[in-house]
Amino acid sequence: MKPDPVVSLQIINNERLRRAAGWAEYRDLGGALSLTSDAPVADLHCIESFTTNARAVESLLDIGFALLRAFDREPAVKATPLDQPGDLAKRLARRHMAIREESVAMVPRGAAPSAPPPADVSVRVVTPDDAIAFADTASAAGPKWMRALMRTTTLASINEPGHTFYVSTVGGEPAGTLHMLEDGSAAGLYALSTLKAHRGHGIATALLLRAIADARMRTCDFICLRTAAGGDAHRLFESLGFEEAHRSLLWEPRRG
Repeated sequence: MKPDPVVSLQIINNERLRRAAGWAEYRDLGGALSLTSDAPVADLHCIESFTTNARAVESLLDIGFALLRAFDREPAVKATPLDQPGDLAKRLARRHMAIREESVAMVPRGAAPSAPPPADVSVRVVTPDDAIAFADTASAAGPKWMRALMRTTTLASINEPGHTFYVSTVGGEPAGTLHMLEDGSAAGLYALSTLKAHRGHGIATALLLRAIADARMRTCDFICLRTAAGGDAHRLFESLGFEEAHRSLLWEPRRG
């Protein structure tokens, strides 16, 4: 199915708002955006959102890649169906770049997922006093830099309008997390995580159902999330009634 440009733009704008909330810094290159961060991952060190023509794109790539190298990062491009010119992928291939990651932006097919929440799982909104506990739970399976960045961004956002942080508990102990970012009538779902000891027990389902219910009550008529293509999370979201809106491709230099 061909992506709906209006739907894709809402998703991209919400994701951009979330990354700008402490995760990364945007710079306008005049036809594209560059993204740099303290995080050592290409997803937060790249060029994206191309809105230029065929004559200008090569210069933009040169400028953007030079900027990334100034931050000691390799060239990288995050491409979506909205990027212009339409032959961007061919141009990146000619620069000896290849697709390294593929992610799927998803939206609910209907009004809301239909799976019942697990009876033994509680979900509550995180208070500022719990911000560090939320960040540590959300990043428990990640590297050290992830925990530090999660702490910084959670503390910076938890009192800001539009941000809601959730924690799920089992027997009173933290089991999973979710961050919802509202932007007008759109709500993006991020930082969905389940501690290893609690996986397979419906923690993610309970968090998603609570966040979606809250978003609907606040008159958000558009809900979105993103996940790695083809993974367990992708299959979970499909089983809960989410469908693909578009795919994003992360291009990096071809190895060898």
